[in-house]
Amino acid sequence: MKVLIEKNFEHEGETYEPGQTVDFPEEIAEEAIEKGYAKNAEEIEDEIDIKSGGEVDTSSGDEGFPEEVSMPSEEERAEEGEEEVWEELDSELDEQSRAPAWRPEEVGDQLLGEVTRTGRGPNGRLLEVKTPEGEKYVLWEKVALQDLFDRVKAGDKIGVRFLGEEESSSGRSYHNYRTTLKKDKKLTHLEILSTTPHENYKKS
Repeated sequence: MKVLIEKNFEHEGETYEPGQTVDFPEEIAEEAIEKGYAKNAEEIEDEIDIKSGGEVDTSSGDEGFPEEVSMPSEEERAEEGEEEVWEELDSELDEQSRAPAWRPEEVGDQLLGEVTRTGRGPNGRLLEVKTPEGEKYVLWEKVALQDLFDRVKAGDKIGVRFLGEEESSSGRSYHNYRTTLKKDKKLTHLEILSTTPHENYKKS
């Protein structure tokens, strides 16, 4: 039975990490699902195609963007009426991204751009990145990109370079990347509120 690993899982001395798709004997697969370490891969095949090696097949089924998204603030919104801002945000949440997934083919391929949206899909976290040329790509989280995904937010600028396929200490192959991150210095509306002293605050 094919399962999608959700938590670190060990079986017969082999460690499996979140995002991998593994074909286990039925008893082992059911035990992993029951304990919350994995999900039945067949249940999510309608949403995205999954390769046996644990990589997401982005050739056809991963277009579109999940419901959970965050958008960066824009300076122009300060001059707009509050009602117009809420209407604009509502329409942006409803609008799905048609950006293709970024899939490096050769060592040295890289993705540079600004993160326009962050979200979570059935197979992990993902980012929508707009390049300096105006093109948009969806970047899916991999094990080697976990640190970047932990720190990035909408509005940040990132660089991701494909270093090729490498082998872990356990003998498994994985795609390795080098990343850079430049944080967005603009404060969001909520950050401004959290750093602005309240008018009624009085020192004791």
